[in-house]
Amino acid sequence: MCTSATHGASEERELLPTNVSPIHYVLLLAPDLESLTYTGEVSIKVRINEATSDIVLHSNELDIKSASIVSTAFQSEEPVAASSITLKKEDETVSLAFAQTMSRGDEATLNIKFSGVLNDLMVGFYRSKYTDAEGNSKNMATTQFEPTDARRAFPCWDEPMQKATFDVTLRVKENLTALSNMDVARTTTSGDGLKDVVFNTTPVMSTYLLAFIVGELDYIEGTTSGKHNGRPIPCRVYTAPGNSEKGRFALNVAVQVLEYFADVFGIAYPLPKLDQIAINDFESGAMENWGLITYREVALLVDEANSSSRSKQYVAEVVSHELAHQWFGNLVTMEWWSELWLNEGFATWVGTLAVDHIFPEYHIWTQFLVDDLQRALSLDALRSSHPIQVPVRRSADISQIFDAISYSKGASAIRMLSSYIGLDSFFKGIRAYLQKHKYANASTDDLWNALSEASGVNVTQFMALWTRKIGYPIITVSELEGGSQIKIHQSRYLSSGNVTDAEDQTEWWVPLGIDTAESNGQRPIDVLTTRESVFDVPVSSSKWYKLNKGTVGIYRVKYPASAVAKLAQGIADGELSINDRIGVITDAASLATSGHSNTSDYLTLLRAYGNETEFVVWQDIALRIDALKAVWANETDEIKSKIHALSRSLFSPLVQRLGWEASADGSEDSLTSRLRALAIRAAGFDGDTEVIAEARRRFAEFFNGNKSVFNTDTLRAAFGVTVYNGGRAEFDKVKGYFLDQTNPIDQRLSALTSLGFATDPDLIRELLEFAMSEHVRNQDVHQAISAIPTTGPGRDILWEWYQNNYTLLVGRYRASMSYMGALVRISTGGFIGYDKADEVEKFLSERDTAKFQRVVDQSLEKIRSNTAWFNKDREDVKTWLANNGF
Repeated sequence: MCTSATHGASEERELLPTNVSPIHYVLLLAPDLESLTYTGEVSIKVRINEATSDIVLHSNELDIKSASIVSTAFQSEEPVAASSITLKKEDETVSLAFAQTMSRGDEATLNIKFSGVLNDLMVGFYRSKYTDAEGNSKNMATTQFEPTDARRAFPCWDEPMQKATFDVTLRVKENLTALSNMDVARTTTSGDGLKDVVFNTTPVMSTYLLAFIVGELDYIEGTTSGKHNGRPIPCRVYTAPGNSEKGRFALNVAVQVLEYFADVFGIAYPLPKLDQIAINDFESGAMENWGLITYREVALLVDEANSSSRSKQYVAEVVSHELAHQWFGNLVTMEWWSELWLNEGFATWVGTLAVDHIFPEYHIWTQFLVDDLQRALSLDALRSSHPIQVPVRRSADISQIFDAISYSKGASAIRMLSSYIGLDSFFKGIRAYLQKHKYANASTDDLWNALSEASGVNVTQFMALWTRKIGYPIITVSELEGGSQIKIHQSRYLSSGNVTDAEDQTEWWVPLGIDTAESNGQRPIDVLTTRESVFDVPVSSSKWYKLNKGTVGIYRVKYPASAVAKLAQGIADGELSINDRIGVITDAASLATSGHSNTSDYLTLLRAYGNETEFVVWQDIALRIDALKAVWANETDEIKSKIHALSRSLFSPLVQRLGWEASADGSEDSLTSRLRALAIRAAGFDGDTEVIAEARRRFAEFFNGNKSVFNTDTLRAAFGVTVYNGGRAEFDKVKGYFLDQTNPIDQRLSALTSLGFATDPDLIRELLEFAMSEHVRNQDVHQAISAIPTTGPGRDILWEWYQNNYTLLVGRYRASMSYMGALVRISTGGFIGYDKADEVEKFLSERDTAKFQRVVDQSLEKIRSNTAWFNKDREDVKTWLANNGF
């Protein structure tokens, strides 16, 4: 039985007994890619911390053949066999009892022989299928251990605090490539056409970062300059045979980012090589295994001629994120999973910093406002959210916190803090933190202490509120008589708007970032530290004033109507920065949802954006209009057609201005190309007959062989518009495009998603059957169904499919139940009505959803809060549409 240990004030964790701890593993694995099994031997040098004759370590779905121990405490140097081996499936442990007792301070070597299956669950030591150049189906063996699946590959102490060193040997067929975290020390022949690939000893590290891969692999290679590391680092990208050149973009990014991080962190990359590999079957986006990073194909491979600009940017982002982990997470590791944000939030922030350094043309920090900050604010506006630092008791709970709070809110908190204390002080503190805790474990408090010392600011005092408390505030502004002061009040924001007194206890430290039209950004940062305070702002003499300059803070702002009018004029006159324009419109939309203002106020504000040219602003507007259409799906056809007309009035002019073709001189940037695709998609879905006709014409030409009619960005938009406005013929052509494996992986997945826009119920049912077939990988089922809730008939059909296939889905994803949460979110995402929430709740309450209950709660809350929004503002929107010519 696992023991319980208490850490901090209230967090109780289920951990292994601490009587024994690992020092060094010697691991031999022999995978058979035909039988899909493997055998293994592990020798673990351990330290005896308390007198004991029992050892408990993790093991999950392994067949333990034998266990013995050699100890300095025994009279003989011969191994002593375990007197009993007890597997506890629920605890995922194996208990070994020995006849003799070992004393505190002794060292011993534990030897275990075992075997396992190369599973198809995308966790542990598992198999991934790929097709070789001749069209043959092949297997590779690969790993995914985070958070708690090293124990599926070999018996071990599978907790981040239990760091050790590792010697790995892989016994494989002579024609196969074997990879692990370290470089190869030697290769020897072991007979029967097999070879032993022996890797050098790893640094001290956590088990979840170990990795090994076996298969037929190609690679390309580059090398860092050695300027920042003191030595050149060979960097490789591995792929299934024939795909290696598609890794060239990621390889070039990795070489540059590796040097960048060595510079800003002040510590050389500590391993002798860096490998990155594309895995065909991979549940998450990527995994930061030290020195051997694994990726989904779409997160690593780029077809330079045909992959979309968004796809290339995504690869740059993921590569930078995973390389950040090589220091932040791997060199210094969180002490327990409740500190997950230390890994993921920081890697998201500094990865974005690296992308901005290499590709300033992406304007990545502006995209961060929609892709990360708004995503975090949306999730954290639910009472079923969780703090950045969330107590984690048992391994079953861990997967539920790999979400927008740990990643995006964590990154946003870092962005807010670094903006306040300055990047120089911030990185000074980061370098001190990494130096002090390298090859060890650390906590959030350790980070705050280092940053406090570097900046001279008591970071712990105010950042603890942001990481330990759920939610964030809405800042309500009142203008005082005299026109020279404003009163600012903070309270907790919920998207439902119904905050209780018990939920509104936190008084956040809020950097207000007050700016005016006349201050030119020179005003020092004001900070709100109490429930309410008064600040000097020249309201009457300023053309406009705005809080949260640059949209850096994690909060919403509600202004008086007069201030909104002034901001709208400033936006129309082009006086506000793009980040501030995004901040104003996103706040207005969110306040309408929660009932702090009317939806009509938001729609009126949209008029100020008539001359908007920036993609990211339009991206957020499109998301908000899509949300309005989804929530108003139960309205009359007349009102729904008016909302579509409103959307056309916004996006059809963009299509007319941008056209379908990029500028002939090649000067167009990727964001303009993406804006064109966004406008085509929006106008086409909203019934713009000219856009639909042109999409259909080009679609026909494309499938007649003229591939030039779409660029890499417009293809996805046109596929979606044509399927939505078409029928069987269009559906089959897009399906065929997905099935053609010669097409770029990102475009194939775009085609798969586009199938979900079909409006024919028979086609939707066919798609759902197709999604469960061998043609769609388990990792991509969500891609196939994600668009279905956007169509009227699709919502109920999708929910019916989820219910009918629930048992099958649980069996398929039993080792990664967070995926079940993703399917719940999609399958219920289009619902409006308290009756639908009750129906969903009833079905799921009768099933074991413990491993994804947080997502269930969030999905139910979202349905109910959207229903409240619709009920509150139904007449308001109807009146606005009538008064504004729709």
